[in-house]
Amino acid sequence: MTTNQALGPQQPPTLPLNDIHLPEQISSLPIAFGWWLLAIIIIISLLLFSKYYRQNKRLNAAKNHALQQLNTHKNINANESLNLLKWAVMQYANRADIAKLYGYNFQHFLVAQLPSKYHSQFIALSTPAFEVQYQPSDCANSNNQESIDKHCKAAVKLWLQNALPIKALNIINTTQLEENKP
Repeated sequence: MTTNQALGPQQPPTLPLNDIHLPEQISSLPIAFGWWLLAIIIIISLLLFSKYYRQNKRLNAAKNHALQQLNTHKNINANESLNLLKWAVMQYANRADIAKLYGYNFQHFLVAQLPSKYHSQFIALSTPAFEVQYQPSDCANSNNQESIDKHCKAAVKLWLQNALPIKALNIINTTQLEENKP
């Protein structure tokens, strides 16, 4: 008998194998550069948006207040509407330049601030109010005055919605207007 047969069935030689090891837990820190960049962009855009929103809200505060006054006072007359409009304009322009405008000079100033597509509509709605503004109230009949009040309110609303905030102030020389007055 040989020595191999004496040992019994032949066993394969044993290999030095280790147990299976799981990889280490992947850490989420440090965060990759791209995520930091995205976070910075989001924060900056939120800050810029909030700054723009606050500036826009502050810029339109007088306009919104005047429109709210028009909507809450249903029976506002033409003189009150024009006074409200003058107040709103003074919030955006130099008070000294605006305060001296009245009548047709004020109307021409307002027309100059509007986009050109609204000129004819504003003139048609506001001219009767400017014509009777400094006349005694007993001269106009009540039906005509109600119509003037309604049209003036519509003209003021049109102007507030389309001309404010004033971007480039078109101050008109009042001496030129007085020469051109009908």
